[in-house]
Amino acid sequence: MQLQQDIKGFTILELLVVVVIVAVVSAVGYPNFLEWQKDRAIRAAAEKVATMLTGISTQAQRGAYPLVQFEVTPSAGSVQFKSKGMLQDTMNGKLNQSNTKILDCTIVNSGYWDNHTVDAYTKEVGVHIGTGSADNGAVCFSRDGSFYGEKNKLNNLTNSNQINLNLEGRNTNNYLIICPASSSGGSMLVGGGSNSCGSSKPQYLVEWSRFGNIKKFKWSGSAWTRQ
Repeated sequence: MQLQQDIKGFTILELLVVVVIVAVVSAVGYPNFLEWQKDRAIRAAAEKVATMLTGISTQAQRGAYPLVQFEVTPSAGSVQFKSKGMLQDTMNGKLNQSNTKILDCTIVNSGYWDNHTVDAYTKEVGVHIGTGSADNGAVCFSRDGSFYGEKNKLNNLTNSNQINLNLEGRNTNNYLIICPASSSGGSMLVGGGSNSCGSSKPQYLVEWSRFGNIKKFKWSGSAWTRQ
């Protein structure tokens, strides 16, 4: 009988105190959780893009597809990333038919490329080059870098917004910035100009060279830091 009398439950007041504490902790931690979740999604997209670029560059170096293309097609609320490849025989045929002996990094959905979908990835993110299908862009790699090229919004020669950024003390315009899909645009974080990512956070940047060397960076609030 004595043991049964010593066992007590929670009072209403104690339960209310616990509920209030849980509510306060949740209110404080929830915004941080949302920021972490957003950062994780953008980082994952940047890592996938870097993996796709590395993958097609490797295929070019190995000769599986001596000419490859990475295409970026933005739309409202999402972006499609796609890689394509051209076989050696097709490449030789086009070079033999060309008076200039130069291959174009053309963006087409049929013909020209032997494999129109080496890899494809669609994600609810934004990119700095635009928000509509007319804002697409592409970059092409070849085995020795001879036929490296850029097209449309990734071509710094035709797109005034593809400006030089300072990365680790050097200037480059071979990059793609990935940001939240809800970005409203505005001033570029570094270097002037404007883009579709604006000052939104988080932002990750994937840089490439004509030989397919891929690097990843994150915007720290004042500079791009290597990841």
